[in-house]
Amino acid sequence: MFNFGQEPEQKAFEIVPCGEYEVYVESAEERPTNKGRMQLSVKLRIRDDVPQACQNRILFLNIFQKTPEKLTDADRQVGNYNYSHLYHLLDVSGIFASGKEFESMDDICRLLAGCELRVTVHHETWNGSTSAKIDQLKGVHESDPIEIIPNKQPQSPAYEPAKKFSAPPAPSASLGNLNDFQTIIGDDDVPF
Repeated sequence: MFNFGQEPEQKAFEIVPCGEYEVYVESAEERPTNKGRMQLSVKLRIRDDVPQACQNRILFLNIFQKTPEKLTDADRQVGNYNYSHLYHLLDVSGIFASGKEFESMDDICRLLAGCELRVTVHHETWNGSTSAKIDQLKGVHESDPIEIIPNKQPQSPAYEPAKKFSAPPAPSASLGNLNDFQTIIGDDDVPF
């Protein structure tokens, strides 16, 4: 039985105040806008393992494909997205290395998931509605939490720290002595 005898309690929506927040990328996906243009939509969650206001609130960062008349050669190299905005996001996320190539936007989205960032929120009013916005260049920075709550992990089930690109490990100076290995199978034991 489903009983809907009373109206639900309405919780007042409060916009995320202007300021800086430590966040992580909960998800990133390529999807069309209402007008059919493609965008990289990055869903950010305000970290709850850092002492700050608005913990666990959601913010969005969108990077749009440019219109044909505004495309540069650099934009064309990255699927018509704004090259500067995409480059900056990858750079401050810690997953970018100059000269890196990606197979698809899906690869970029997978790598962004879990990346930690610091964002600056400002308010923007359009058509009488005010919303929290993040400037793609001036509002996205490398994560640098002053304090992390000890033994606290962000509570979102989607959070998993991103694996950052780094230099490959240095080769071992010695593989050891191969005479130390025991012979398990000999030439006479192989059927061919």
